[in-house]
Amino acid sequence: MMKRILNQLHLWFWFILGMFIFSTQIHANVRKDMSLICKYEASRNYGIRQNTSKIFSVERVGNRFLVHGKASKYSKRAFRFKCTFDRQGEYIGIKKIKDKRYLNSRREDHVYLPTTVKRVCKGEASVRWHMRPRDVKIKNVKRLGHHDYVVTLAGRGYRGKCEVSQSGHMYQFRTHTLGYDINNEIPKVVRRNCKKHAAFRWGVRPSEIRIDYARRLGRDDYVIQLSSRYDRAECEVSRRGHIYLFSEY
Repeated sequence: MMKRILNQLHLWFWFILGMFIFSTQIHANVRKDMSLICKYEASRNYGIRQNTSKIFSVERVGNRFLVHGKASKYSKRAFRFKCTFDRQGEYIGIKKIKDKRYLNSRREDHVYLPTTVKRVCKGEASVRWHMRPRDVKIKNVKRLGHHDYVVTLAGRGYRGKCEVSQSGHMYQFRTHTLGYDINNEIPKVVRRNCKKHAAFRWGVRPSEIRIDYARRLGRDDYVIQLSSRYDRAECEVSRRGHIYLFSEY
């Protein structure tokens, strides 16, 4: 009885593995067919030769596939286009697109920025910098190998670099602030509580204490460096004014 069950499990395993390989091969063929169809439609609609057009990527967005390509820059009719397919790979339409997805680099060619990479990097920057994704600007893009990118971002008072794969996996995000007055972004209760605590410890008035440096820790915490005429301290505090640690140095 046990031997029979093991034989059945063995057969089911090989059946599922075969179906997985078969479906993967079909998916790859569908993507290849979409690229060929898109080049054909660009030739038919815009009067260019198929051998002068190039497909950059095939990516899935929701229930649709988007195929991005461009006519050769050596052609008199150089432009970029986008084809749309449904979830089964059936052709829907084609249209020309503006040159917003291709950012100039120092080389003569262009670096294509996939939608997934753009969305992941701008989303991470918006969370870290507490601003809307549309307020985050992409300044430069550099490709590392065939599937990785380094994206330089800028926001109000911030600069950052996002290292991410083509599929959207983030390796690293580095950020730094510019030389502006960070006190304008510190909640009033944070400044007041740290100054009041320092004034009580040092025996001075809060107006005699200044904030030399401040940075945000995560979403709701801050590190404030305070000083008076003779004293220095660092205050770790929450957004609501609760002081975790006050250390003098």
